[in-house]
Amino acid sequence: MSTNTRDERDRVLGLLEIAAASRASGASELARHAIESGWHVSELREKLMISASNTSTSRRSLLSTSERKRYSLLRAIREFSTGNPSGFEVECHQDLARARGEQPKTMHSFYVPQEVLTRDLTAASAGAGGYLVETENVGFIDMLRNRSVAITLGAQTLPGLVGNTTVPRQSAASTGYWLATEGTAITESQPTVAQMTLSPKTVGAYTEISRQLLLQSSPSAELIVQNDLRNVIALALDLAVLNGSGSAGQPTGILNTSGVGAVTGTSLAYTQLLELQTDLLAANSIVAKPGLATTPAVASLLAQRVKFASTASPLWEGSLSEGTVLGHRAMTSNQVPAATAIYGDWNEVVIGEWGNGIEVQTNPFANFSAGIVGVRALLTCDVGIRHAAAFSVASSIT
Repeated sequence: MSTNTRDERDRVLGLLEIAAASRASGASELARHAIESGWHVSELREKLMISASNTSTSRRSLLSTSERKRYSLLRAIREFSTGNPSGFEVECHQDLARARGEQPKTMHSFYVPQEVLTRDLTAASAGAGGYLVETENVGFIDMLRNRSVAITLGAQTLPGLVGNTTVPRQSAASTGYWLATEGTAITESQPTVAQMTLSPKTVGAYTEISRQLLLQSSPSAELIVQNDLRNVIALALDLAVLNGSGSAGQPTGILNTSGVGAVTGTSLAYTQLLELQTDLLAANSIVAKPGLATTPAVASLLAQRVKFASTASPLWEGSLSEGTVLGHRAMTSNQVPAATAIYGDWNEVVIGEWGNGIEVQTNPFANFSAGIVGVRALLTCDVGIRHAAAFSVASSIT
């Protein structure tokens, strides 16, 4: 077998293997096109990842509006803690398990449809759950929590990953040379290719639920469990995107990514804010989802400072919760470290997810004598920054 024939065979086999392992819509059709068009394996892998990202919304919306409201996280915990679960929630778990290519298991472990954790179920509105609340029910006051910002500002999510994932990217171009004469030879140069690697990292939360709470079926009781489960995991992931250390099991966040731009935040003013933007443009970053994340204290400083002296031209316009800075969206959260502002193209952040989102496991014997059920929630994910130059950070802001 000739070298060319062997290389072509390996290329085709590689393309078919990647398509078979992908859960992106139309993977097999795209593989056929890749074979006919002479694509390299890395090209198909990147296309499939983009396809998975573009179809993530539909994957997360498998339940109708009525089914989302019908789903009870509390009932699911109660059913799966018995060891002999049944009902609508079990069917949802089985569908998600099959989507992963798994044999559905029903022993104290289940998957939660992600659209359930983002639904709007509130006892304050009659049509959204208020009619189900008896007058003697006492409302639940949740604790005050940090606000997550990364996905709101535009970070991408790649769901349904299986193995470690690499995204090839060109980090440097070849060089163009002017030819002195028609006989001048062109100097050889090579483009440089790098990779963004995503590997599974797991964040978890554990809580215990009383038998009495499990027996309740009101939306108030449902919200206690749902909000805590969703918020704890979501805030941990958001913090990882912003400031993950890259060690001790954490992903590497924006602030700890090598190559991110830096601006001195001392007496932060119009000039430094412009520098945040010019850092990106000077690196040829095409800003698709520009935005700034900072703390409420920094937003307050900017709202009191003006672009031009003796004019009504505040640097921060709008509410301190969410406004605009130099025409771009700006949000505040205590997730951001003190005296820090992160500006960039948030579309360059990729959040990879393995599995079907949050996996919940129950332990009916956490405290058998008191009827306490232990509940553990796990999310396996990673964070990647496609181009570090797509972000610039102002620190030590005064």
